[in-house]
Amino acid sequence: MAFLGLFKKEVMYFPGCLSSAFLKSKIENYKKILKKIGLSFEMPDSDKMVCCGAILENAGYEKQTRKLAKENASFLEQKGIKKIITSCPLCFEMFKNYKEMLPNFNLDIEFIISAVLNAIRENEKLLRNSYYEPIVYYDSCYLARYSKYLEQPRDLLRLFGYKILEIPNYNKEETLCCGSCGNISITNQELAEEICLEFIKKIQKLKIKKIVTADCHAYHHLKKIMEKFNIKQINLLEISEVICDSLGIEKTKEENLDISKKEEQEVKSIIGEK
Repeated sequence: MAFLGLFKKEVMYFPGCLSSAFLKSKIENYKKILKKIGLSFEMPDSDKMVCCGAILENAGYEKQTRKLAKENASFLEQKGIKKIITSCPLCFEMFKNYKEMLPNFNLDIEFIISAVLNAIRENEKLLRNSYYEPIVYYDSCYLARYSKYLEQPRDLLRLFGYKILEIPNYNKEETLCCGSCGNISITNQELAEEICLEFIKKIQKLKIKKIVTADCHAYHHLKKIMEKFNIKQINLLEISEVICDSLGIEKTKEENLDISKKEEQEVKSIIGEK
């Protein structure tokens, strides 16, 4: 396989701030997945590389964003990293933006779905289970509108046997916002909740029962609102769960989502506020 030629020190799996704070079970899923497809990788040192800077940029901290980008680039160079694989759409876009911010930054940036998809295409024996059932793939704003990352998750789900159902008028670049992007859930929680409930209402009207997303932010936001309002008609999945099932990997038990002010405190700690 192509991945076997990459030494451990050359590849870093970067899960991002939100997953590290709230979705540790999904990080464990992805670590198992990467090992399953034969990829050796580093994890970021928590005291050296905490955030890619996307949250800072979204909050308008341009100077701090550039400073952090330079520090991260220096750290990656010292570690000998040549490729970053991330499961966070914000990190995916932000690391690509490093190439515009930092003239000497030339690392290969890959979203984790592409790594898994390419590995399975090279070795179909990785597949253990197929699921011949309909499923809705939700295009988040970050992946669809900003990164134009549209077909890879669908291609992967089709390899698993799923029949992709599209949300009429609200798919791909025209996706329906769930309220998770742009730090809205931190800066205007009431608006973020209103947008999310409107999204859920439309999904319910379409009688959609099973929906999967490759965006950790969308998953976290939708999940916590569904738990808060006791919405049980929709089975929401983060795509690492589907990948684990199809590759025969035991999934890590999911944590209970914290819907308190922990998110606000987490962001403030990143940008240096008290």
